[in-house]
Amino acid sequence: MRSARALSLSSLAMLAAITGALTTACERRTPGEAPAAAQSSAAPSAAESASRRAPGVTKIAAPRGDGRFAAQIAANLSRVPDPAIQVPEGGGAGAELDNGVFRDRVIAFVRQVAAGGDKVSCDLPLSSKRPFRAVVWGYQDGKQIARGEASDAGLCVALKDATRRAVAAAGGAREALAGARLVVELPDHHEAMVEHQGKGVELTHGLVPVRVLDKALLQRRIEDGKRYLLRVIDPAHKGVHKYYHAPVDRFEPELHTIYSASTAFTLLKLNAYRPDERLLRAAKDAAGFMMRMQSHEQRDRTAGAFFYAFDLERQRPERRLVVGTASKSIFTLLELHALTKEKRYLESAVLAATWLVSMQRPDGSVRSVLTGQAGGAWKVQGKESMLYTGQVLSALSRTYRATKDRKFLDAAAQTAGYLLGKISTKGCYLGDDYRKPNPISSSWAVLSLLDFARASGEERFEQAVFRCADDLLRRQWRRPEDVYRYGRWQRSLSSSGNGWLAEVMSEVYLYCREEGRGGCAPYKDATIAAIRLLLQYTYGPDNAFVVKNPKAAEGGVFWSVRDRYVRTDSVCHAMNAYLNLVGELGDGPLLELPERPLAERMALAAEAASAAEAAGVAEDEREERDEAAAAQPSGGPPGPRGEDPDDEEWSDRGPAARQP
Repeated sequence: MRSARALSLSSLAMLAAITGALTTACERRTPGEAPAAAQSSAAPSAAESASRRAPGVTKIAAPRGDGRFAAQIAANLSRVPDPAIQVPEGGGAGAELDNGVFRDRVIAFVRQVAAGGDKVSCDLPLSSKRPFRAVVWGYQDGKQIARGEASDAGLCVALKDATRRAVAAAGGAREALAGARLVVELPDHHEAMVEHQGKGVELTHGLVPVRVLDKALLQRRIEDGKRYLLRVIDPAHKGVHKYYHAPVDRFEPELHTIYSASTAFTLLKLNAYRPDERLLRAAKDAAGFMMRMQSHEQRDRTAGAFFYAFDLERQRPERRLVVGTASKSIFTLLELHALTKEKRYLESAVLAATWLVSMQRPDGSVRSVLTGQAGGAWKVQGKESMLYTGQVLSALSRTYRATKDRKFLDAAAQTAGYLLGKISTKGCYLGDDYRKPNPISSSWAVLSLLDFARASGEERFEQAVFRCADDLLRRQWRRPEDVYRYGRWQRSLSSSGNGWLAEVMSEVYLYCREEGRGGCAPYKDATIAAIRLLLQYTYGPDNAFVVKNPKAAEGGVFWSVRDRYVRTDSVCHAMNAYLNLVGELGDGPLLELPERPLAERMALAAEAASAAEAAGVAEDEREERDEAAAAQPSGGPPGPRGEDPDDEEWSDRGPAARQP
């Protein structure tokens, strides 16, 4: 099994390989369902295999997809100038370079070689007992247009030869890479960088890490996220897309009620943070779409439910009624009513809450979905989802607080008692018919019991909230040397899942403060750590080299290292956590995760990986195995599309884990 360390740029290469194959037709598939033919596995030609090998260096196996450029390299390499390397007097030794200067010099040198001169100056005269394997990539408009690889005991030689091969892969002309973003990787020395404004920016596992978090950075990302959310609203129907395929700059041809609700909810929080009439108008427009998606059919007892999605190609709603969609819509409608005092929002929320009561079982558990059948009948999906159970409990609790109608509190009490009983017997770390125990399901128990504690005032539910929140605190990655994972929750691989956990922890922190309890700081610290992680998954000028339209993607939170599409809920959850906490933060650095010194980090004098590196690789592999197992449904194969709770998906395979 490959370790997570090996997933950095190879995953980007595979992403680039499938980008050209994504068409309008494929948008009917969920992201990640790329045609198998789009991933080339052709082996390098004999000529390319010979040309990549440095004297005395054993040939290193080519990564998957490498053969795509073999023919171009073989045909064009002889046309690419082979410049003489000149080393300036006193050129920097590895121990004297810091990480930033080193990356800047690498990018500058690679640019010199790509420009095609007869001589190049290299102030990186590093050597190592372990030969340097250099890989140079070129990206243009989100597509990988070039790749070159070479090995040598000297870093300058390895970089030069890899760059020449990249130029050959792009056609061989001097200007072949002039308009491309360069990515340079030294995989055997755990070093990678991407070119940005002529400088070298750190990459780790395919991400640009955030090593310093402060309030100013967070405020900038709030503005970026606001602009992104306003862009995902359909101009005609005012509903919101679930997916933005950033690599090819396209939305999927559906509008989703639940993501319209989530977007409107976040826009209202943004308006409370910095009032803006555009935000309120956009939120009301999205709510209008939601309300048009609400059933008012009394005869089949679906009145109050919301159709899950609107098909833009067929111009009609899909006949699926999901309790999570109704619950999240209630959240937004109640917020709009509180702000505007318009009765239509409260009436829609009450009708939805009444339908939710009808979906409860006598023991307080919840039926998940109604699916339309031929002839007009509805089929009930009875599998249990902790996400949906929690969402229903929160919605009923909030509806009671807005209406003081006792029937909603009584219904909420049934589900709250059911959840509390489950925690008493199984503990706080919960799973369901769709998932093995995981932090997302557990966090919904935390938030929903918090909502019920607010509604009922019962102390035993409040105690369960903090007990289970503390359990989640212990499951968060907090090793400062691990910038890739720091702030992430174990068994939560997606930005949506970690964003939701950050949102929940921020709500627990605020409630803790409101109630005057002691010991609130750990919830704030956990949220800050998660926010830093989320910023690594947010498109900005430095990391948007894999997307077609960087400006359109800016502010979008992409799903995972492997899957670079943006899901709207990833943005909403992250933004909600930011907005909950930004007023609680000071102006200085909130979190710093410094890099190790260059010579130590790259192990320049080592013949093989250090014991610490080997241990890290082993831990990466264990985590992959554990989380892959966690991502498997606990109750057999997943159900048909729409039956699996998906507004807080958490597997890094994303929607592809559930083929429709």
